[in-house]
Formats: sequence, C-alpha cells, structure tokens
Amino acid sequence: MKSLWPEEFKEKDVKPVKEILEEQAQLLPKLTGDMVMAKVRPLRLSEKTLTIHHSRDFAYCFQLMGKFLKNYSFKVLNFSHEIIMYPTTIELDPPLSEELEIKNEIKVQNEEEMIGLLSKIFNSERLRDIVGSIIKISSEK
Repeated sequence: MKSLWPEEFKEKDVKPVKEILEEQAQLLPKLTGDMVMAKVRPLRLSEKTLTIHHSRDFAYCFQLMGKFLKNYSFKVLNFSHEIIMYPTTIELDPPLSEELEIKNEIKVQNEEEMIGLLSKIFNSERLRDIVGSIIKISSEK
C-alpha cells in the first residue's frame, strides 16, 4: 500500500512556554544574590480539575521560592496548552492581573506575545514587591 503520510515532517520552529520560563528561572538567582529561585512544575491532577481551562494536555505552574523559606512558594501563573504549543492559556495571580489591567485568564497566540507578557509580569510592581519581600525574609533567617 502507498503511504498516505507526507514525505517528511519538520520540527515546529517555536520555543515552548515551558522552555522560556525555565530559561528565565535560571536567571533569577543571579539577580537576587541566590535568595530567590523560580521553578516550572507540572500542575497536579487536583489543580487541573479545579478549573476547566487547565485540563489540557500540558499544564504547569510558574512559582517563586526563597532560599531559606522551605514551606513557601508564590504562584506567579499557571499555563496550559494542547500538543500544539500556541495558543497557550495563562492564568495570572489576581492582584497582578489587576495591576497590569488585563484579564486574570488570557490566551497568548504566539511566542512573541508570550515574551511581551512575561516582560510586563516580571517588571510589575507586584512581582518586584514579592521578590523584594522574599529576599528580606530569606536574609533574616
């Protein structure tokens, strides 16, 4: 039988949101004297079922943690997408979405939009305050 498949397949030329956030997570400790770290972790099933919009194939949480704050993490955002990486659904910390004057849940259509949104988030007053507070509390330990 003749193959019905295309003659070849090409890898998508797009950087996954998870990879973008993991790269940014690696940069944060250098900016905070190793006092604040960031991590991308998969959403647990119980977290996925809380909201219908994160029941997609791939769902993650991006969170901040302090070096000496073992039992504390701050959820910056949740994100999820199907096997095709964009659009990606982003769920923001509510006070952060208020400050940025955007919806708590938004769909990002492409990598460029995602990088623009993350730049706004990382430069927000709320995130600066949270990172500064984590540094202060961690340095008192």
